[in-house]
Amino acid sequence: MLRHRIAFSLVSALCLAAVLSAEPLTFQLDPQATKIEFTFGATLHTVDGTLRAKEGTVRVDPEAGTATGRIVLDATSARTGNDRRDRKMHEKILESQRYPEMVFEIERLSGKLNSLGQSEIELHGTLEMHGTRRPIALPATVFSNDGKTVTGTGTLILSYLDWGLADPSFFILRVEKEVRVTVKAAGRISTASP
Repeated sequence: MLRHRIAFSLVSALCLAAVLSAEPLTFQLDPQATKIEFTFGATLHTVDGTLRAKEGTVRVDPEAGTATGRIVLDATSARTGNDRRDRKMHEKILESQRYPEMVFEIERLSGKLNSLGQSEIELHGTLEMHGTRRPIALPATVFSNDGKTVTGTGTLILSYLDWGLADPSFFILRVEKEVRVTVKAAGRISTASP
């Protein structure tokens, strides 16, 4: 009899876990633990820089495969480690006083999001930068070992001219027209209340 009760309890717990894993989830970005890196080539060297995240919330329905939300980046925080170059980047390229934020509006998700372990997903949506909106897809590897905290890494290549940013090339300095952006995000997952 005791064995039947234990077996029943185990089956019930597994069924409950399966139901819970199908519940809609909310991901709350931790801006302090999130890092955005960018890199692009220029004549005789490569430029590496960073940006900070301001905020982000993504709502996911794993069963329906849907996602909505937004991630906001602080354009004024962009740094490459060279004060003169950074000043020019903010004044003439990003115009960050006029356009202080970059916003990724998430519209859907593809791939399977697992409640535990590793998932390979792609977030689809619109990136607003420098006053221009363009569709993008961010492939990401997401990991959770406890179902509460999540880390994710995604990389994409952006042609900054598509968003109306000026080409910083001049005279003999040539700058690549594409920027490699790597997002290293961290945050917490919560389930929707019943």
